[in-house]
Parts: sequence; C-alpha cells; structure tokens
Amino acid sequence: MTGKTNPTTGLQEQQQRFADEYLIDFNATAAYARAGYKSKGAAAWTAASRLLGNPNVQKYLATRRTELTRRIEVDQAGALQNIIDMAQGDIRCLINEDGDIKPLNELTREQACLIQGFEAERMHEWIGSGEERVREWVGTRYKYKLVNMVEVRKLLGMHHGLFNPSKKVELTGKDGKPLQTQQAALGELLDMVGGADTGPGAARGRKATAH
Repeated sequence: MTGKTNPTTGLQEQQQRFADEYLIDFNATAAYARAGYKSKGAAAWTAASRLLGNPNVQKYLATRRTELTRRIEVDQAGALQNIIDMAQGDIRCLINEDGDIKPLNELTREQACLIQGFEAERMHEWIGSGEERVREWVGTRYKYKLVNMVEVRKLLGMHHGLFNPSKKVELTGKDGKPLQTQQAALGELLDMVGGADTGPGAARGRKATAH
C-alpha cells in the first residue's frame, strides 16, 4: 500500500479512502475497488475484509459514524424546528404597517418558513411624454404561495404522537359501535380537511400580492 500516513488516524491515504467509501454503502468489496485497489474477485473480497479488520480502520470508522450521527441529529432538529415555525406561524407577520406584503429580503427566517413558493414581477411605468418619454422601474410585485397549515400541523402532531388515525379503537359506543375517542376524532378531522383551502392559515394555492 502506498501513500502518506495520516498521523491523526494512522491510516495511509488509500486506506482512509477505502474507509470513506465503505461508509457510503457498507459494501467492503465495492469500497475496495472505488478506493483504487487492483485486486479482483475473491482476492478483492479477502483483501477488503482484511482492511476492514484493521484496528486503525475500525477506529476511524467508529469516529466517522459518530460524526455522521451527530450531523443527522442536527439536520433532524433543524427540520423539526422549521415544521414548528410553520405550524405556529401567523400569516399576519407577512404584512407591513402599510398593509402590503413584505418583500422577501425583509422577512425573518421564521416568517420565510410560511412561504412555499413565490414570484417576483418587476413593475414599470412610462414617465414623461414625447421623445423624453422613458420606461422606468417603479417597484416589484410579489406573489407568495403559502404553506398548507393543516398539513404542517398534522405532521407536527404525528411527530409528537398526538394522534394516530390508523389506530384501532377497542372501546364500544352506542348500539355496539366503536366509541370514537378524542384522539380518533382528531385524526379523522385532519384526514377530511387535509389539503383543503381552509382558515386564515396558508392553504394550498392561496396567493398574496404586494406592490
């Protein structure tokens, strides 16, 4: 094996490349080939297995796995925070004191979470007359497509286990029929209104315009 040895990991360049490649799909033989080793077939499998058992490789893999786990946890926490911001958001925060929709560059991160998509149209007017008549930019009109608040709140509820529409109801109500619990009722309600254009929240297809 050739290449410089990393004093931190104790691995040669090609060994470290093998370990990094292994973390992609956990296929030792494939990682061995992608790392640039030349052996084929059974010889490649044997050599890859030997590399995987190298104490320095094992230590490096353990460290990388810990780093990846922490990164995933951070990403998951960030995604959950975005859902919380959307679920608890109030579309009135998108309106400025003049009653117009705020432009994107004036929105906070929490406010921007309420926007699923947008269009920006530059507005022009003709100024002057005759040969001095010119077309000038007078502002930008924004059209915002807001997030579906019902769907977002449904996601948040599922994350916290507040309801489970598919859960079987074992209680018995009138005439032997299943007793609808508050949990089941909430799940059914969300199923009925999921995706509907309801309430003051940001429903599918609703647009807001600013000048």
